[in-house]
Amino acid sequence: MSLDYLKKVYDEILSKQDFGDDAPDYSGLDSHISMLEKMAEVENSSIAIHDLYRNKFVSITPKFSPLTSFDLNDAFEQGPAYYISFMHPADIPRVLDTYRRMSGFFAKIPIAERKDYKTILNFRLQSIEGKYLHIIQQIVALELDKKGNCWLSLTLSDILPAKTKFNKVNRRVVNMKTGRYFLFDSDIDKSHKTVLTIREKEILGLVSQGYVSKEIADKLFISVNTVNNHRQKILEKVKAVNTTEAVTYAKKVGLM
Repeated sequence: MSLDYLKKVYDEILSKQDFGDDAPDYSGLDSHISMLEKMAEVENSSIAIHDLYRNKFVSITPKFSPLTSFDLNDAFEQGPAYYISFMHPADIPRVLDTYRRMSGFFAKIPIAERKDYKTILNFRLQSIEGKYLHIIQQIVALELDKKGNCWLSLTLSDILPAKTKFNKVNRRVVNMKTGRYFLFDSDIDKSHKTVLTIREKEILGLVSQGYVSKEIADKLFISVNTVNNHRQKILEKVKAVNTTEAVTYAKKVGLM
C-alpha cells in the first residue's frame, strides 16, 4: 500500500471527530512531553504523542529506530502513516480496521470515561535487515478537548522477544479500571483454557493476590528465578503485556 493511500485512510479515521473551529489548549503540552520522555527512559519503550487535531506527531521517542530504517524527520512530517509503511503487508488491513473500529467505539463512550480505556494490538515491523520485528502497541487518550474529542493520544510500543511466535494481529480494548474487554471480544482465543500448567496457574493465582516473586518463591519452596521464568511463560502463552493483564485474561477465559 502506498503512503498516500495510508494517509488517506488515516484522514478518514480522524474525520470521525468534529473539533470545530476551537483549537485545543496546548499550554500543558510541554509538561506532557517532558514527563513522557522520562517515562521512555525508565520503561525502555518507544513512546509517541499524536496530535489528532493537527494530525501530526508532537513527540516521538523511538527506542528501536536503530533496528529499522526509521527516520525521525520523516515521521514528524508524514504522521502515523509513516509507521505503517514499515509494517508487514499482511498485517496492515487488520491494523487499519482496528484503528477504524477503535475510533468508532471511542465516540460512543461517555466523555467522563474516555481516558479509562486502552487499545492493545500486535503487528510486525520490517527491520533494517529485511526481517520483521514483533511489536506490541498500547494506545490511550492522553487529553480531550472541550467537546470530549481525543486530541492527544499516547502510543507506547515495545519489541516482543524473538522467540514469541506471531500468528496474527491480535487486538483488544480494555477498561483499565475494571479490566473488562470490549469491542474485539470475539478475537480472544478461548482455546487457551488448558494451555497453562498446574504450577503456572498456581503462580498466577498468587500474583492475583498481590504476592511478588520473592514471596511466591518462599511459599512454593522454589527459586525466584524459577518463579520469574514461569511468569514469563505465562505472558507468552496468554499474549499479555504484564501479569495484571494476564490475570484479567485468565479470569475471563476460565483459567482461574
